[in-house]
Amino acid sequence: TTGTQGRGEGQLNHPRGLCIDYNEDVYVADSSNNRVSVFSKDLHFLKHLFTQQLKYPRDVKVTPSSVVVLDKSPNCVHFFSRSGALLRSCVTHGKDGMVYGPRFFCLDPAANVLITDRTRHNIKILSPSGQLMHTIGQ
Repeated sequence: TTGTQGRGEGQLNHPRGLCIDYNEDVYVADSSNNRVSVFSKDLHFLKHLFTQQLKYPRDVKVTPSSVVVLDKSPNCVHFFSRSGALLRSCVTHGKDGMVYGPRFFCLDPAANVLITDRTRHNIKILSPSGQLMHTIGQ
């Protein structure tokens, strides 16, 4: 077992989504701590990311050049550089047809964002810039 519940190094508070990067480091959307926590492949704590930028991260994915976070409370998808700089944010809430209950997401090979919408019972596909491209289901 690694870590305990809390706010300190290596501690988690309502972890949600997670992924493994190309170095086998484990990234965890640490929702109630408003951050992403990173652990080595043998589960030793490495660092916290984006502690000032996130409000309630739900899920996280890593690409060779970026860390992408689904943040529930402003319903945004944030793209960060691997060094932690904010590259862009896609607001997914507020327009007709957008996502109202984001839960999980994935990226396709073209970096399009597929988001599950639990409120509207469908999946939205957004371009990397946040433009709504397609809806699956109603």
